[in-house]
Amino acid sequence: MQIGKTRRAISAAMRLSYVVIWGLLASGTARADVPLEGTWSLGYQTGIMTNQRAHDAINPSKVEFVDNYLLGLLAGYDVPIGDSRFSFGIEFQANMHFGDQGFYEIVVPVVLRYYPEESWWDAFDSFSFGLGGSHYSEISNVEREKYGESRRDLVYWFLEAEFATRNADETIFARIHHRSNAFDTLEPNGGSNAFVVGFRRAF
Repeated sequence: MQIGKTRRAISAAMRLSYVVIWGLLASGTARADVPLEGTWSLGYQTGIMTNQRAHDAINPSKVEFVDNYLLGLLAGYDVPIGDSRFSFGIEFQANMHFGDQGFYEIVVPVVLRYYPEESWWDAFDSFSFGLGGSHYSEISNVEREKYGESRRDLVYWFLEAEFATRNADETIFARIHHRSNAFDTLEPNGGSNAFVVGFRRAF
């Protein structure tokens, strides 16, 4: 009984954090120019798992959330690519998964980021894709229930939209956090998806 109350409280807190984060976007204005030199950043993220494959997880009419969540810290470094509106970098994530199952996750993707010159929304700052590897400390029950099997180490990718806040050095992001065996590159099969929001500070 107490565990159920704790999970509901955590879930309610996460939903509230989503509302607060998106509320901060109202007065943000995206940067006009691409950073001219390498930039370090630190941040945190929180998310909720789904039990669908990637193409269904991004479909609002099909997505179903499960009682598994993640909370993590991230550090990254990005460098501009010449005079283009792209940057290239690397990110390190340390995530704790909790809910029906608890374990830790280490993720290291390389990241390609694009800064649009003009945007339909003033707060929209960048769009990025990350690709790398994800390590779970134990096999995920969410992945096992979906695929019948899984593994601790899988290929990882994310798709991210980043938004400006009132502080030029601080941004908020929303991303899809995906693990899979990369079209049967790894065996056995397995994978999962999460919707994640987070906060990042550059320095």
